[in-house]
Amino acid sequence: MATASGGDHGRTVTSKEALRGWKDVTDKALRAPVVITSHGRPRHVLMAFEDYERLRARDRQAYRIEHLPDDLAGLLAAGLADLRAAEGDAEDGETVIR
Repeated sequence: MATASGGDHGRTVTSKEALRGWKDVTDKALRAPVVITSHGRPRHVLMAFEDYERLRARDRQAYRIEHLPDDLAGLLAAGLADLRAAEGDAEDGETVIR
């Protein structure tokens, strides 16, 4: 199985590799998502069912600030820091409007 070429994809395999090594691919997907490509383009992601359920629940959940998960709190804090940055100092190079 080929390894990821970058990003947070974990592992990347072609559709032919996935068919030939299905058991290996599904075992690896229990540990990290596996991107399945077709004609050199990402087409599918195989992941553990528990991870899928967690992502589905997360997309539809509202949080009170005191119950915000640490990873989301970090993203929020980083976004607020960008808003507080001096004009033109945002990480993405955009000018901050106050």
